[in-house]
Amino acid sequence: MSKFQIILLSVFGVFIVIAVAVFSLYRGASSRSVIVTIWGDISLEDFSSLLQKNPVSTSDQNFTINYVPKPATSIEVEFTEALARGAGPDLIILTQDKIWKEKPKLMVIPYSSISERDFKVTFIEEAELFLSPDGIYALPLSIDPMVLYYNRNKLSAAGHARPIAYWDEIYAAATDLSKRDNAGNLVSSVISLGEATNIPNAKDIFSLLLFQAGTPITSFVGSELHSQISTRSDSTSPGISALDFYTQFSNPGKAYYSWNRSLIDAQTYFTSGDSAYYLGFASEFRALKNKNPTLNFSVSAVPQSRVSDRTITFGRLRGIAISRGSTNPGAALSVAIKLISKEAALTLSEILSLPPTRRDLLVNKPTSATLSVLYDAALQSKGWLDPDTKATKVIFSEAIESVTSGRARTLEAIDKASREVDALIK
Repeated sequence: MSKFQIILLSVFGVFIVIAVAVFSLYRGASSRSVIVTIWGDISLEDFSSLLQKNPVSTSDQNFTINYVPKPATSIEVEFTEALARGAGPDLIILTQDKIWKEKPKLMVIPYSSISERDFKVTFIEEAELFLSPDGIYALPLSIDPMVLYYNRNKLSAAGHARPIAYWDEIYAAATDLSKRDNAGNLVSSVISLGEATNIPNAKDIFSLLLFQAGTPITSFVGSELHSQISTRSDSTSPGISALDFYTQFSNPGKAYYSWNRSLIDAQTYFTSGDSAYYLGFASEFRALKNKNPTLNFSVSAVPQSRVSDRTITFGRLRGIAISRGSTNPGAALSVAIKLISKEAALTLSEILSLPPTRRDLLVNKPTSATLSVLYDAALQSKGWLDPDTKATKVIFSEAIESVTSGRARTLEAIDKASREVDALIK
């Protein structure tokens, strides 16, 4: 039996086990339709399209899905308030950075229903953030990896045959692609790195650099989660290396100076044709195209470190979880299982123009130049357990700005950020 056949049989096995678990949870149900309410940040149009192409039903049960779209910025607050009123959803769609904070409000799926091994065989590695010693807190729905967008015209004009593949190539690229006027003001940039206020993805880019430098950002020590940002030997650490690299591009005294806080936001700067490279998410492709339909740009993998033996990017992972407020967890689990099936996962991937989270779909890499990059990035994506997404964004921004403004040395900024993340966890 080939390795592929073994994996395929394992994938089928996980859903057989799940089906048995659902039956045990829900064996007393009648044949009438059951209403299952789902909250999520996917648009109503996209989710309705998913349900239309993949009706949610089983051989002995019909489900009526009540999908309620919620803004990603407020879904946590609204979820808490709804549970307090006894009016929460049955299922909620959350990104990986919200799972840690929302755990007390979620119902765990025990490993007796889905084994840890079967979960890992079926889904991408980043999905393991949804696992705990007790079971599974969410089932993966979609992955939105960070990629490198590049202006093809700018690269061609500078004689660059391909986009950068390693971070050390950015220094030579800056010589040709970052330009200043006679007064020393930037008029074009190789890439938007170095600041936080006008780089919307600054926290995620810094997270990417931390991963590539060798820290998981947060990890478990025994049963307790701790910050790993400032873990170091002597005076060096992955955190210091990452912050030093990121902030250097805002220093006007450097030859590769390419960004400052007086410029417009990074995405608009790129779509205006003034930046050669832009670090953004796969989901931003449509927005970039809509902002400037004539911009000649393409997509490649994010640059890597030459000293690392792994290819890493950052990914925003969506998962669907059972709410503790659900009055019918058996029905909720049954619906969740249908939504992560191979057919539904492929449909959602096509609707969102994002790669799927299932390994059995990722083996069939599309021939499209863009999608082939995204499929690879899905397998290379990493994320971290974030104790509070809004608070850590402030912490990371302050660490960056304290260095660029000269208020703190890199070591001081990293140590402070690490202490503050630990305080949020506790």
